This record gives sequence, structure tokens and C-alpha cells, in this order.
Amino acid sequence: MRMLKIGAYVVGGLVALLALVLILVVSFVDPNDFRADIAGMVERQTGRKLTLEGDLKLSVFPWLALQTGAARLSDAPGFGDEPFVSIQGARASVRLLPLLRGKLEVGKITLAGARIRLITDANGHDNWADLGKSQAGADAAAPAGSTSLPTIAGLAIEDAAVVMENRQTHSQRSLREFNLTTGRLASGEPFDLKSDFVLDEGKALSIKGHVATTVTANLERNAHQLADPAIDVTVSGTGFPPEGLPVRIRAHSLVLDIGHKTHQLDGLSLTTTWKGDGIPPAGIPLSVVADKLAADLSAQTLALTGLTVEVAGGRLTGALRGQDILGTPKLQGALTLEPVSPREWLPKLGIELPTSRDPAVLKQLSLSAQLVATPSSVDFSALTLKLDDTLATGSLGVSDFATRALRFSLDVDKIDADRYLAPLPAAAAAKSGAKAPKEPPTPIPVELLRKLNANGELRVGEAIFSGIRFTKLRLGVAARDGKVRLHPSEASMYGGQYRGDIGIDATAERARVSLDEHVSHIEFAPLLKDLFDTQRMSGKGSLNLKATGVGRDSDELLRTLAGTLDFNVTDGALEGADLWYEIRRARSLLKKQTAPQRTGPARTPFSALKGSGVIRDGVWSNQDLEASLQYLKVTGQGTVDVPDSTLDYKLLATVLKIPREGADTSQMQDMVDAQIPVKVTGALDDPKVRPDIEGLVKARVKEELKKGQEKLQDKLKDKLKDLFNKR
Repeated sequence: MRMLKIGAYVVGGLVALLALVLILVVSFVDPNDFRADIAGMVERQTGRKLTLEGDLKLSVFPWLALQTGAARLSDAPGFGDEPFVSIQGARASVRLLPLLRGKLEVGKITLAGARIRLITDANGHDNWADLGKSQAGADAAAPAGSTSLPTIAGLAIEDAAVVMENRQTHSQRSLREFNLTTGRLASGEPFDLKSDFVLDEGKALSIKGHVATTVTANLERNAHQLADPAIDVTVSGTGFPPEGLPVRIRAHSLVLDIGHKTHQLDGLSLTTTWKGDGIPPAGIPLSVVADKLAADLSAQTLALTGLTVEVAGGRLTGALRGQDILGTPKLQGALTLEPVSPREWLPKLGIELPTSRDPAVLKQLSLSAQLVATPSSVDFSALTLKLDDTLATGSLGVSDFATRALRFSLDVDKIDADRYLAPLPAAAAAKSGAKAPKEPPTPIPVELLRKLNANGELRVGEAIFSGIRFTKLRLGVAARDGKVRLHPSEASMYGGQYRGDIGIDATAERARVSLDEHVSHIEFAPLLKDLFDTQRMSGKGSLNLKATGVGRDSDELLRTLAGTLDFNVTDGALEGADLWYEIRRARSLLKKQTAPQRTGPARTPFSALKGSGVIRDGVWSNQDLEASLQYLKVTGQGTVDVPDSTLDYKLLATVLKIPREGADTSQMQDMVDAQIPVKVTGALDDPKVRPDIEGLVKARVKEELKKGQEKLQDKLKDKLKDLFNKR
């Protein structure tokens, strides 16, 4: 026991002696006398010049503390005269008595006005690389072993800034107005942390932030937890509102297990309100909520569960998982857009919907799909899209963001596309009682077509496009570099089949459109009713069109149309015109008789109607029109002006026989084998069919002259015979 007491006295004496020595050092030694030595030591270790501008202050009890004023460390050669690091002041201290017992207790560390410049020059050299090498050598020379981790009373950083400049890429980032305060720092014990900062990405982006949380840092395990982190930032710059975009981020906890490279965020909530040009004054509210976000950096995997994204009332839910997140990340998972009314939702996004022909459309939209996304692509598979009463399934995606390569394969049950178009001018005029204006030409979107990069196929069970009804529609789309091809293009329609090949070349100022269209065995009456709202013609047949046109809009395209067209129709009728009645009426006029009365509807039935011709500048010229009627055979030639929707035909109707029925049947036997010229002129949807009276008279006169000439020749022959017989 006596020896222990003696040992205690010795140790106590040594501690007292050491304390006395420290007090004497502080009292009689001025640390400023060693400024040159300190600067020299730093320069030998780093190769940089240290300049201590402020006073050095040293205190001992109860803290062994060192305080400095302004100081700066020079930059590496070739990086300019500005300092690499500079500070306005700093203070660090350790508690003296625990230090004498071998325990390190650090006091509050303060740092004011720190400035750090991190620069990469045009050759790719960094201004901190030499310091890294020196530190690496120092670390290698340090003896192995472990020491107990110190506690720190707190950390306070005021008005710090870091500038990161890359002269190779001509880019600059900076962290400025950085402030940080903490409570007592001890491994495994929670402490409060608050921070403010401004992060700039050149002049295009600036983020002003505030962070507050409670941190538990386990330095031995290298695992850390943030409880109830609260982050508030305001984003401003190019594309953001002048007052900035406020973003509020909250979470229940964030666990960073750096030792095992696993991290987890629970209870994430992000909210903001987007404002800017073209957006409603109240802005667009946006929120993102997730139950859990877990990342394993060793396996390079990520899992996001309970995801809900709300934009102005539109709700998207789902879950995602990621692979190779540190290399070429790939995200995949299920997403669902809950039913929303586009008519109510889109105006909240600043998107004004145009007036549609059917005001009942755009009432409901929903979507579900499996998402696969990479940095260069996105794909939606197992897609189910519901818009009003239209259901689409299949896949849709962008295979390459750089080239905007759209790829799709969609099956649609039914769609009436005309319901979504603007009201027809005629319909608007009819409602107001005014005369229907001419529908303006449709521009060809040359710029859009040049940017379009798409490849896919659309299959539709039932469809209506431009009034035409299709079933089993199949449409292939291939578009790139301003060239678009719609092929294969096929469908069932009006009891027959359609197949076509449409090409658009938008590489020049005016688009060039090529058409190779074929319809077979179709019913023309319902087709013309749906296409032109006319019932002037019926029958079943085929049509082939092969043509090209050039223009900026539909009018120019039609007026430059060139190619060929042929058709063949059987068992039909021209409604609204009775050719046989017009022939009877013309005969009555010639004979100065009372015009006959028509019985039954005005229609001209035919068993066959066919023709072919060439299209030049939008005008179809036909030289071989043939029509077979019950009592007539009609041939002729003429033109159809497609842009003006008019026709001009000269026909020749040959009377084959006289029908048995009719009041004037017995009187018309003289018309058998007669050839009646007929003119057909006017609008395509309301043509005028009239016998050519002038032509008929000329033909009759010519015929009478011919008969008279024949009689005269016969008489002359008889006279000559008599004369020769007398001789």
C-alpha cells in the first residue's frame, strides 16, 4: 500500500509539474515567435507557402487551445496567384486534464471565412494532386495501431466556400455561404446538426438550402443515422421562376452503413409547387412519397417501394428496383396512373384543350405498365392504356434518347379519332345559320417529320379516321431523317379490303408524298356517305391509285398530284340523276312534244362502270369511261378536278332497246340504236347530267344529210344503169 501511495504521489507530482510547465509556456512563450518556423515546416511538407496574417493565440486551462487569425496557403505552380486555401480565423482546443490522463476530449472547433479553390487545368492536372501524394506518403509512414476515438464538443463553420473549376470542360461549380453547427460529437451518441448553403452550377442553376436533423454517427462501425431529416431548398436559374422553386424534403430516417455499403431511406416526402410561364398563377403542386428506398452498393442494387407521385391531382403509384446503379443503372418495376379526367386535369398543368367535335371525350384516362429505364432508354411493356372508351395494350418506349427513337407495338380495340378533332366549319356554320366557309388547308408538319424517329405497328379492331370506317386495321410506321413510310397499311372496310403504301419525304422545303392505294370489293354507297356525306353513287367495286404530290399543305399537294387512277364498279346506281328520263325529255324537246312525266326516284342504275386515266396537276383525265345500263351503253371521256372537286364529262349514250314499261314506249322505237351525247358537269357531290341537245341536233342533221346523200347516190346509180341499158 505504501508503494501505491508513493506511486500516486509521483504521478500527481508529474502532472502538477506538467501543468506548471504549460502555464509557464503560455505565460512566457509567444506562439507568434514561431510563425516563420510553422510556415517553413508547412512549406517543406507541402511545397506550398503558408502566410499567417493574424495573431496566434495559445491558452492552457481548462482547455489547451490554439486560435489563429487570417491565413492562406498558396496554390500549386501554374494555377495563378490566388490562394489554394484561405481562412479568416479558426480555433481548436482539447481539455487539459483528460489529456493528461491519456484521453482526448476536443472542444468546439470553429472555422470562419474558409475559401478553397479546386481547379483542373486545360491539360487535366489538378491543383491538389501534389497534396494527395504527400498525404499518401504520410499515411503510409504512420505506425499501425488503433486509438480510442475522441469526442468533440461541437463544430461551427461560418461563411465557407468551395469553388470547383474545370478548365477542360469550361465548367464551374461552387459551394458558398456554407454554415454548419453541431452539438457534441461522440461516436454512437446522437447530436443535432444544422446547415445552410448555396450551390451554384455556373450561371444556369443555383440551389439555396437548409438542412436540420439529428445524427448518430458510429465511427467504429462506420454506420450513421439521420433522424427526421428536414431539407428545404430553393432552386433558381434558367427555366425556373424568378422567385425560385421551393422544394420541401422530409423523411423519417436515413441510415448510411458505409462499412457494409448499404443505405436506407424511410418515409420520404418531397413537395413543391412549380410556377412559370404558361402555368396557372397558382402553380402546379407536385409531391413524391415513398415508403422505403434501399440501396446496396456492393451488389449495386436499389429498391423503391410505396412510390406515389401526385401532379395537380393526377396520381401515379408503383414500385421500382434497380441494378448496376453505379455503372449503367437499370430501373424496372410496375407503375399505375389512377383514373383521371384529362379535360379537368390538363388545364391545371397550363394545357388548354382545343374544342372537340364531341364534348364528351377526354373524360377519363388511366394507365398501367411495366417500366424498364436506363440512362439512354425507357420502355413500357405490358402496357394497358384506357382513354374514354378506347383500350390500348402492348408496348411503347424510346430506345435511344439521343436520337429520340420511338418504338411501339399497340393493339387498340376501337377508336373514333374524329371525335377528338376540331369541329368542322360546316357544322359550326349550320349551328349559326351562316354559309359554311371553305375548310382551310391542312399544313404538312415538315419540321416535326424531320425530327421524327419512330418504328412500330398499330393494330386496331374498329376505327374511324376522317369519316372512313375500318376494321382489323394494321398500320406499320417507319420514320427517320425526314422520311416516313406507312407500310404495311391494310384493313377491312365497307365489305371489302384496303391495302396501301404511303411515303412522305420531308427532307426538302416542300414535302413529297407518294401514294400507292388499293381498295377492292368495297361498297361505295356507305363509303361516299361517310367520306363526303353524299349518297349520289352506289355499287361494289375496286379502285387503284398510284400518285405523288409536292407541297407545304394539303391544297398544294392536291394541285401537284400526278399519277394514275382506275376503278371498276358493278351493280350500282347514280342517285339524283335519271339518264333515261333526260334522254326522253330531250327527244320531246326535239320533236316539240310535251315533256314526259317521271315515275319513281331520279336514279340511273348500271350493271358496270369502269374507267382509267392519268393525273396531272391534280386533274384526272379519263378517255375510256364505260358504263353498261339496262337500256343503254355509255362511253365517254372527261376530267375530274380533284382540288376543286368538280368534273366535266362528255358521254355518248347508245340506246340498246326501249323499256316495255312507260307511257311513251311505243313512240320511242325510233330511238333504238340512237347515240345521244350527254354532258356531266358540276360538283362531285352534286353533278348535273344533261343530254347535249346541240350535239344531238348536229348529229341528227349529219345523219339526215348522210341519209339524203345515200338516197341521192342510189338515184344517180339507177339513172346510170338506165342510161347504159339503153345503149
